[in-house]
Amino acid sequence: MATKLGGWSGIARQYPVFSRTWFVYRMRSFLVPMVLLTLVLALVGATSSARLQQLRLYVMLAAVWVVVALGLSVGRALAVLVCRRGWTAQREAAGIVCALLSGVLLVLPLTPYTRASPPPNATTLPRLQDAGRESVAGLINLFSWFLILVWLGGGTDLLAYFKQRRMLREAHLLGEMARYRHERNEVEMQLAVLASQVEPHFLFNTLAGVRAAMLSDPARGVVIIDHLVDYLRSTIPQLRSDRAHQFVSLGSQIDAARAYLGIIEARLPRLSTRIDCPAELRGVAMPPLMLISLVENAVKHGIELKKGPGLIEIAAARRTTDLADVLELSVADNGPGFGDGSTGNGIGLVNIRQRLKHLYEGEASLALRMREEGGVVATIVLPIRAMLEGAT
Repeated sequence: MATKLGGWSGIARQYPVFSRTWFVYRMRSFLVPMVLLTLVLALVGATSSARLQQLRLYVMLAAVWVVVALGLSVGRALAVLVCRRGWTAQREAAGIVCALLSGVLLVLPLTPYTRASPPPNATTLPRLQDAGRESVAGLINLFSWFLILVWLGGGTDLLAYFKQRRMLREAHLLGEMARYRHERNEVEMQLAVLASQVEPHFLFNTLAGVRAAMLSDPARGVVIIDHLVDYLRSTIPQLRSDRAHQFVSLGSQIDAARAYLGIIEARLPRLSTRIDCPAELRGVAMPPLMLISLVENAVKHGIELKKGPGLIEIAAARRTTDLADVLELSVADNGPGFGDGSTGNGIGLVNIRQRLKHLYEGEASLALRMREEGGVVATIVLPIRAMLEGAT
């Protein structure tokens, strides 16, 4: 309804100011005013009595009509050409201002003004006075036409252009914020799904090991249950808060890994473990469930497939790079390595890589390599961004 009532001018406002489509509708909006101006000028010319004055008046009125018509179109047309150049925002704005000003300056010499003719018997002094008054009147007339042409030549459209740019910029920022919130929600949901895929994986394997131990050796089963209690005490709080917190302390992950390895050692007496984590690093923030997933991966694809004594080593160290301090967390085993057909691209490892990508935006990494003495070492490198308060 607003568009219909606004006519061509209302339709023009739906398009970017100084675009080609905007220019077409903007020119159409001037048709009725130009027709009315023609009628007014014709009426003024018809009311003149003297024939000589009437002819001179017609020429001046025709000049006024031409000046108004060119003033409405020239500057805007130049501004449209500037917008079609594809310049940057600042350069385009400066170009539009120059285009509108150029249109005014091109039309300004065509503006009519009246010269006062001195009387034939006038003395030299009155002639000089008349010439001075004529010069002042001409300057005033020229300045008045300049202001009129600035208004006719797109001054108000220039203000609308800057207002539209500001509104579009604000709308773009709001859209970016909405997109960021949407992507953040998607990332959080994806992280929750990935974490939920990891949790049952090692919990069910642990419970299966407890069941097997209880059937074959009840005493050893009791030891496994004790370690399982320690494991659950260290992991249940993190499992409950995992959905709300994307980071936990390294110390809590070390404790969970130690409890888990205690269960495996009770089930596989041939396994020995070593854990090296400096006390000052226990408070470093890191994503949950990553370390325990690497430990379980080392047990499943390394120690369980190896004949003879097995060894799993967990080490945490602080390294200084050119960009920042990083935490280097490694899990090494002396198993068969990749010789069993494993490529190091299991679901658990893929999940870890995806979570690192989402949480650290390319600043963290997971790498697997063969050890010279046999086995595989998996290394996670994380930027040290924060230390969790109260972490032990």
